[in-house]
Amino acid sequence: MPETARILKFPHRGRVAVGLCLESAKSLALRYLDTPMSERSSDLLENCIAEPDAILALLGELRERCNTVPAIANDEAAKLFWLLNERPDRVGVFDEGHYFAGEAALMAGATSRLLGKRDDAELWFDRAESRYHRTINPGAALGRVSLERLVLLYDARRYERVFEILPSLVESFGKWGMVREALKCRLLEAMTLKETARLSEAVNRFRSLKNDPNVASEPAMHGVILAHLAELLSSNAEHLEATSIYKEALSLQHDDRQPIAVAHLKVAMGEGLREQGRIDEAVESYRSAISDYAGLGMQTLAAYLRVVTSEMLIALSRYREAEWELLAALPTIEEQKMVPEGFAAVTLLKESVRRRKTDSNALRELREHLQASK
Repeated sequence: MPETARILKFPHRGRVAVGLCLESAKSLALRYLDTPMSERSSDLLENCIAEPDAILALLGELRERCNTVPAIANDEAAKLFWLLNERPDRVGVFDEGHYFAGEAALMAGATSRLLGKRDDAELWFDRAESRYHRTINPGAALGRVSLERLVLLYDARRYERVFEILPSLVESFGKWGMVREALKCRLLEAMTLKETARLSEAVNRFRSLKNDPNVASEPAMHGVILAHLAELLSSNAEHLEATSIYKEALSLQHDDRQPIAVAHLKVAMGEGLREQGRIDEAVESYRSAISDYAGLGMQTLAAYLRVVTSEMLIALSRYREAEWELLAALPTIEEQKMVPEGFAAVTLLKESVRRRKTDSNALRELREHLQASK
């Protein structure tokens, strides 16, 4: 044996989990999640956290809930992280505690981003990275954190950074055989091309994704791809094909019960209808999306869409309805600090709504600011 070699001492555990069958692990995880946080007994917490199989089942259930009840999933992922953080060496037999804590933190970060809490998302991604770094082979897990950070850059409209980082991430995911993550990277690239007005390239990327056989097993992602492609086709006056693709996308999302994806699709449909000059129908599509976002706890997106809807309603001379949308949006805009303190357009809009004569210039200024920062 070389003099530089070291023998790693296998960690000793006071209690070694014997493992649960899949059905028992899922049953325990569901019992944990279905019990209100304040009513969870110490025995229930200990039984769930002490069993790696139960934690895996719990993380799986939370991933599903990220797409249906992101606000609840966010609270649960944060709670799970802190529980695991208190006992990283008491879970499993080696580095499982750190890995599971990283997974919980990554979920808390992803749902924070969905809820419009970007600073919280950054903090959770830092926590995820710190836990993954304590595992034996962190490369793939850290790659997933990098992908989530890239989505944050996209949300912040830092498109050049997205283009700079994407290629190496795609290469890494390909090397690790992470097909789903590689698809997400390609989707993000297509979306970024669309946002930077490289429309013909974006259409080609979305068509390539649409025809990729791996996308068929990802209904939510498939629907998002179709929605973006339809929106681009609609903006290019290819309305017949766009309408057909919208219908296909909506059926996919409903079948997969993905409410966030459905809400995103309704926004894309609204954009397409507005491009066609069908403003009344666009308003209804936006309003349906607003209702979905509000029900999911995604209040910042709902507020932004209310501002966009108000602008369209004014164009239709439906002033009172525009005021209702603004009255519903302004409290969230202020509470979530979506605009700088003292932003003049908000003050003007409050006064104009009070006088029942909405200031269209202030409304446009607010919408442009929110669009640039959303």
